[in-house]
Amino acid sequence: MIDMHMHTSRCGHATGTPREYLDAAAAAGISTLCFTDHLPLPVDTPHALEYAMPAEQFPEYVRDIRALAADSARFSGPEVLLGVEADWIEGGDAEIRRMTREHSLDMVLGSVHFIDGWAFDDPDLTDRYSDWDIGKLWDRYFSTLADAASSGLFDVMAHPDLVKKFGFLPGEDPARWYEQTAEVLADAGVAYEMNTAGLRKPCAELYPAPGFLRAAARRGVPVTCGSDAHRPDEVGAGMGEAREALLAAGYRSLVVFRGRLPEEVPL
Repeated sequence: MIDMHMHTSRCGHATGTPREYLDAAAAAGISTLCFTDHLPLPVDTPHALEYAMPAEQFPEYVRDIRALAADSARFSGPEVLLGVEADWIEGGDAEIRRMTREHSLDMVLGSVHFIDGWAFDDPDLTDRYSDWDIGKLWDRYFSTLADAASSGLFDVMAHPDLVKKFGFLPGEDPARWYEQTAEVLADAGVAYEMNTAGLRKPCAELYPAPGFLRAAARRGVPVTCGSDAHRPDEVGAGMGEAREALLAAGYRSLVVFRGRLPEEVPL
């Protein structure tokens, strides 16, 4: 079992040390895990230190995870990989490219959490949904996700239908968004993530929805899997449900990124 998405206390909105996550992964039967703390955000981003690690901590984060990986390998523990989750912010691509090239990372997750500076997945900011026609919000979200996927910055797009987190759904079949996004991912050669955190959120379902999975599977888009754990006890959560959903959509393998290169592993 793999878990390719987890956060530690460095990112400002999670708890636990890397060692605690490793211990939890071992107890959950995880063979490969990837740490993906949030890449530092531009300093002018509102509440930046609540959403991502400070810039001065990035080198320390890299050292800590590499040391943990070596330690785990020495004692035949789970494989530990080094990744980041990088928030797509329009105009910030040069800084993302610079920071992700500074260190030899295994995987760069790309994600969309901001629309016009609004952190739409922040539970303290849900009042802003009333400012939107939800169909137009979904248009904007998936258009932004497509821009991010086409940027060449990311290996994997994380929680690709995150816009549904609080249950604000459009009054139409979402299939067109799923089909368009799957086509963009296929054309860009970018994988996406089956993320189990949605099971623990108001939407109460996996990210992404079954229709998205089927659209991506038809186009041969690779998929990886992560819990998006923000506490050690969330490591590996929901992986059984994720596996069943992926098999039902037609997948028979996942991808693990090592050195920014994908390697298939059976489901």
